[in-house]
Amino acid sequence: MPYKRNIDALAKRNPRLAQIVDNTRLTGRYVVAPSQRKDKLPSIVDVKFNKNFYNNIDPYRVAEQDIKSRKLNVPDVAVFLGFGLSYEAHEYIRQCPRARILIIERDPELLKTALSTHLCTDLINSPNVTFAGCEDIRMSYPVIFNFFNMTANMYFLKAINVIEQPVSFSANKEYYLNSLQMVKEAINQVLLLYGNDPYDSLLGIKFTLRNIPTIIDNPGIADLKDVFKGKPGIVVSSGPSLDKNVKLLEGLREKAVICAADGTVKILKHHNLPPAHLVTSLERVIQTSYLFEGLTEEDVKDSYLAACPVIVPETYANFPGEKIIVYRNFATFEWLDIKKGILDIGPSAGNMAFKILEYLGCDPIIMIGQDLAITDDLVTHAEGFHYGNAKRKNLPKVIEVEGNYQEKVKTRPAYKQFLLHYERDIATYKGTAINATEGGAKIHGTQLMTFKEAIDKYIKEDINTTETIKKHLKQVKYKEKDRQIKETLKKLYHAKDYCNKTIDICNESLSKCAIVEEILRRTNVAPEGEDYTTYKANMKILEDTVQKFATKDFYLILMHYVQSIYIKILQDINSIKYKQDDSPERDVLLLLKYRELYSVLSSLIKKLIEEIDISIEIMEKFKEDFASRNSGK
Repeated sequence: MPYKRNIDALAKRNPRLAQIVDNTRLTGRYVVAPSQRKDKLPSIVDVKFNKNFYNNIDPYRVAEQDIKSRKLNVPDVAVFLGFGLSYEAHEYIRQCPRARILIIERDPELLKTALSTHLCTDLINSPNVTFAGCEDIRMSYPVIFNFFNMTANMYFLKAINVIEQPVSFSANKEYYLNSLQMVKEAINQVLLLYGNDPYDSLLGIKFTLRNIPTIIDNPGIADLKDVFKGKPGIVVSSGPSLDKNVKLLEGLREKAVICAADGTVKILKHHNLPPAHLVTSLERVIQTSYLFEGLTEEDVKDSYLAACPVIVPETYANFPGEKIIVYRNFATFEWLDIKKGILDIGPSAGNMAFKILEYLGCDPIIMIGQDLAITDDLVTHAEGFHYGNAKRKNLPKVIEVEGNYQEKVKTRPAYKQFLLHYERDIATYKGTAINATEGGAKIHGTQLMTFKEAIDKYIKEDINTTETIKKHLKQVKYKEKDRQIKETLKKLYHAKDYCNKTIDICNESLSKCAIVEEILRRTNVAPEGEDYTTYKANMKILEDTVQKFATKDFYLILMHYVQSIYIKILQDINSIKYKQDDSPERDVLLLLKYRELYSVLSSLIKKLIEEIDISIEIMEKFKEDFASRNSGK
């Protein structure tokens, strides 16, 4: 039977969707009947609206003509609104074998009927095909986001082909329009994730390089992986609702793992509560360091700053307690190759706290103070917050989202970004996520209850949290530190050499741009004969040169820094190809983009070399001091 094989395959790719489809009852709304083709390939009719998805003569021919009629200059990425009997998707992939497609289907009964009709495991098992839908489209957001966040898809976010299945779209127009809105939102979040300012990314790399001695000197979060498997964890954030239940943290320090955002440290002190076991921090601004000013060792006793090394060195310096290194999923940390533990961390310290507790094995994870919203009278934080919680007279760009206890609550664009990332994280979390914030924005995928209800249900026995953390953290030994210092210096010298070679490639490409520009200018964008041959050959070189950046060194050393510009320009290049046919006029637009790409890359890399030189100087001094301190070993 095709259905069992199809649904088993779908369960491996998208378990949630497979469960929805499998639990759906077939009502007879969709009738499948053999066509007049020799192979009797079936067609399908929506009885409710009396609509045939294809025709009874040759249903596949209908899908084939539909795909052929579309302009597919850049076919790499497509969104299908409606699955039908899979013919459109199959034909698209037949014409464009390397394409990556997202299939959104509204009706689980239709999808179940299709999976019962014929074998679709080639689509379902393909890593290039993603299925979503069959529920409130908001719940499919994590799947949609992950599709567009794939590295191969990022370069085509301005060249997406939308393929509507006519009958499905007509019957579920509002759902599919909302799906396109969700696609747009996911794309915007992907673009935000990769930034729009390379100099902001340079700050993260700059501080990471300057924090290398701190990285080498301290243990990593990897030491605590799954140490608290099945034990409760609590995320403490600094939203205004924290005032309602913060006192309930008293007495829980040895019964749960408490992981708090950096902004809550002084709030807990304000309420005379002990510090959290782990304090998260990842903002690369000096203001974050002020959150710890004035704290004493006693204030953070048995508390660890679990920070990502993109923070300013002053943040490490101002925290008077011990440190744990937590890497974010950035290429820079993969390049550094000093094993500490890499997590897929979202944009906020609260997002980071959730991922750390998940990494530690905590279940359930209970969130408090995670408002992701502001009060009606514009209060943004709980009492005791370092920068105050006074009512703001006005806040720019206040928007509304669904609330936990109100239909709508006020929030800010940055908070919404944190919210969307929570929903992504919770969609893949295998435990129970509880929102005990008692106010604020709704986080889809969480269970809603009061903090007291969560404590009574899930936090019952001592787990010796403090001693367990101490027992598992490993201090780095002398020989390993010595090796890491030497290896890091080698990497820094290699990175500088690679950066200089990449600048040479960019300069050579800019010379090719000048040749093409001169030919197009001299011939009034109508080159012929030898001019045409020369200009086309150089345009091909400019296009092929981009492939020289598809190397491990480029990814590890440069990508995180230049990605906002690099990805954006390649998106623009693919957008130009998507919208226009091959012509000298189109090449003028492409030429401008290639020139921008190579000139900006060259300029950016020169600034990175300056930071690498400073880091080399710091590391040479660190090496010398380390050798001096350990001369007798």
